[in-house]
Amino acid sequence: MDATCVTLRVQQGKHMTATDIAHLDREFRVEDQIRVVERERHGVVAIRTERCTCEIALQGAHVLSWRPSGHEDLLWSAALPPAGTGRAIRGGIPICWPWFGPHANDPTQPQHGLVRTRPWQLVATSVSESEARAALEIATGEGHLRLDVVAGASLQLVLATTNMGAAPFAITEALHTYFKVGDAAHAQVLGLDGCRYRDNTDGGREKTWQGPCVMDRETIAVFETSPDEALIEDPVLGRRIRIRRMGGHSTVAWNPGDNIAPLKDVPAGEQRHFICVESGNVWSSGVTIAPGGAHRLGVRYDMEMI
Repeated sequence: MDATCVTLRVQQGKHMTATDIAHLDREFRVEDQIRVVERERHGVVAIRTERCTCEIALQGAHVLSWRPSGHEDLLWSAALPPAGTGRAIRGGIPICWPWFGPHANDPTQPQHGLVRTRPWQLVATSVSESEARAALEIATGEGHLRLDVVAGASLQLVLATTNMGAAPFAITEALHTYFKVGDAAHAQVLGLDGCRYRDNTDGGREKTWQGPCVMDRETIAVFETSPDEALIEDPVLGRRIRIRRMGGHSTVAWNPGDNIAPLKDVPAGEQRHFICVESGNVWSSGVTIAPGGAHRLGVRYDMEMI
């Protein structure tokens, strides 16, 4: 499915000022558990509860951090880029939408779509006994995109696309999660054994993955269809991360290995401390949304020590 034949216009928005951030904090603050704060001139939703801490940048509705109480962060993130430059945030959970990877027809379009460098609107926050919630939205010419984040003993994201236009449109999408690991060469992703994938380090050739997925070298493995659950075993940090995907069919396993020269925001050696296991609907698993229809992609992450 070619999801890039439709042009989706995203509102540009303006650069957020300290006054804007202070206004959002007054409107959406929930005691000391949810605040809107400034990080390197970026507006960030900061969650702090008994169960976890979590941070979400308003640029791209980008989850930067989720740290269950008493544990290291689940996510790896680089330093935030200068605000207002249009540079994407590296690490955390970028949103790839409405296309994954390069635009199929226009190489001048940004990698991984339109929304990860745009300011999103914070529309709701709440706290219960067990979890905190934040919702962010962005408008396009044809529709509406909303991300709901639920942070507690687990982390859950739901990305909802609604077609407000008069014609169907097609998308591909991914939640491009960077998981923090002790050493990429020793972490294993379980659940992909026997699955067909496209090897983008080998011209996109179709292959079958054998055994655990270990990213001890450059890896770009695109599983257009894959099981809904996967498991990361990290013996160095001594933990296990369970991934449960909802409303999606695809998994992408990525690590740049030694090929980090194009990645100016990844310090030398840091690629050994993350692996990307992305959940979405990629290439042939893209989704067509009818006028007035909606589609939801969700993922839940749970962590336990081993």
